[in-house]
Amino acid sequence: MFRIFKYILPLWKRLIVISLGFATMAFLQLQIPRNVGLITTLVVSSSPTSEILQTGLIMLGFSLGVIALAIFNALMNSYIATGFSKNVREAVFKKVNTLSLSEFEKFGTASLMTRTTNDVQQIQGILLFGLRILITTPVTLITAVSLTLNANPLLVYVFAVSVPVIFIIIGITFKIASPLFEKVQKRVDGVTLVLRENLTGVRVVRAFNQEIKEAKRFDEANTALTKTNIQVNTTMSFLNPSVSFIFDLTYLSIFFVGFATLDGQFLELDGVKLAFGDILSTAQYSSTLMFSLLMFAAILIFLPRARASAKRINEVLDTHTSIHDPKDPIEPKQTTGKIEFKDVTFQFKDANAPTLKNISFTVQPKKVTAIIGSTGSGKSSIINLIPRFFDVTQGEILLDNVNIQAMSQHTLRERIGFVPQQALLFSGTIRDNLRFGKPDASDDVLWEALEVAQADKFVKTYPTGLDTDVSQTGKNFSGGQKQRLSIARALVKKPEIYIFDDSFSALDYKTDILLRQRLKHYTHHATVVLVAQRVSTIIDADHIIVLHEGRIVGQGTHQALLQTCDIYKEIVYSQLDPEEVEKTLNLARATLQSEGGTR
Repeated sequence: MFRIFKYILPLWKRLIVISLGFATMAFLQLQIPRNVGLITTLVVSSSPTSEILQTGLIMLGFSLGVIALAIFNALMNSYIATGFSKNVREAVFKKVNTLSLSEFEKFGTASLMTRTTNDVQQIQGILLFGLRILITTPVTLITAVSLTLNANPLLVYVFAVSVPVIFIIIGITFKIASPLFEKVQKRVDGVTLVLRENLTGVRVVRAFNQEIKEAKRFDEANTALTKTNIQVNTTMSFLNPSVSFIFDLTYLSIFFVGFATLDGQFLELDGVKLAFGDILSTAQYSSTLMFSLLMFAAILIFLPRARASAKRINEVLDTHTSIHDPKDPIEPKQTTGKIEFKDVTFQFKDANAPTLKNISFTVQPKKVTAIIGSTGSGKSSIINLIPRFFDVTQGEILLDNVNIQAMSQHTLRERIGFVPQQALLFSGTIRDNLRFGKPDASDDVLWEALEVAQADKFVKTYPTGLDTDVSQTGKNFSGGQKQRLSIARALVKKPEIYIFDDSFSALDYKTDILLRQRLKHYTHHATVVLVAQRVSTIIDADHIIVLHEGRIVGQGTHQALLQTCDIYKEIVYSQLDPEEVEKTLNLARATLQSEGGTR
């Protein structure tokens, strides 16, 4: 747990100041009961009023000092606790952004959200509350014992018995409660997961009339969390009464020992007697000390949960990403956008078999290469290997004759405009989203990209145009609108390589055709890699790759594949009208005969 507190080191100056502030405040707090005892003694001994007033003014000064320090320390403490939380959240966020998709999926979105928010708050709470107690408790203990020794050494024996007993009780409770708090955080993850799935999938839940089932599922996760919390609270409920009981016994023992010594009836050693004021002072010392110990015990109530949270955060921070930059990255001498797959095999972690097997092909510069195949054939896996979202298991991928693993990730991805399978927009405005890959893009460039993506018409229907607000994940737009805006975002970047991962699936045929016509002209200078389910989307590609069960079963143009690849022919027949297929076959035969005659 304590490893996570390294993120408090940048605040070391404030930490020193607040340590001195809390220590001084603890010392001044114990001067107040000392002066109460002095005033009591002065009153009992009929001392002059001026002497009593002078002592009272000194006590008032101590009180004002405690108040001023309490305000200052509270402000400084909040700065330290919130600053620490800010540093931890930044560290976790940066770490998550460096993880490959494999490590990201290992934790899961719901768990990462809980670790970045709820877990950090748990540690912030223990720091905000505990910093004061951890500093003031030892100072209070040392000062109280010293002042009590000054008044009467006999009363120190009361502390010598009660304080160890309290620590024993705290230690036992801590040991029992610690594993329960780890279980609580896992239960919180479970509740967050169910809640997140229901909020994001509310349409599906309602469409299938599964509200009752999902409510039951949430109730199960919520009940599990509640039961675990009850176990924790039941265990911790013994702590406060036990410490309070010891505190009451200590308080009574001080009066008993004190008055016994004062009266000389029970405990008078070497003629030592205690004044009435000293008895009151010592009783208040014990009150302050026991209150500090009670607060210390309260910290330990939350410490196991904070420790569990720290452990979960450290799991993220200690994770080593499988994808990292080389020590001496190589920059390609040319920037043509040529991509080569050389005998590439890829297998997900914990998978039983490779997703891709011995894949070899070349994506030529300034050409459109399309990838098609049945569901699960590995199309998206190929796409995700190019920007190094995953690394190959065997083989290599070259970009302009340089292995992409020898390049820095920034350099590689700076050359790619990526449109994911699931269109995702960020909260902000349309302008903010379009400039995501190129912050300095002008409005003319934005409108040109929107026109190519067939999104300019619906954007112009909004009174605010490019400044139209985009809600979280773009929920205020339809699926087709989000896809077109995602395409426009990639176009604004104007990279050397465009990757479209089934990015036209939500478009109607007319929009699809218009978009591809404009896209061909707009991207003529760049390499285009296109994954699609529709044959009509890839029919005019320069090169088509057919995948089946992770292997390439055919490569070539549309006409050539109709003659040479049965799987491609099956895909075409399943989507196109037979008459249209026959016309295409006749065209293919004529093309092949013409090429043969020429040769």
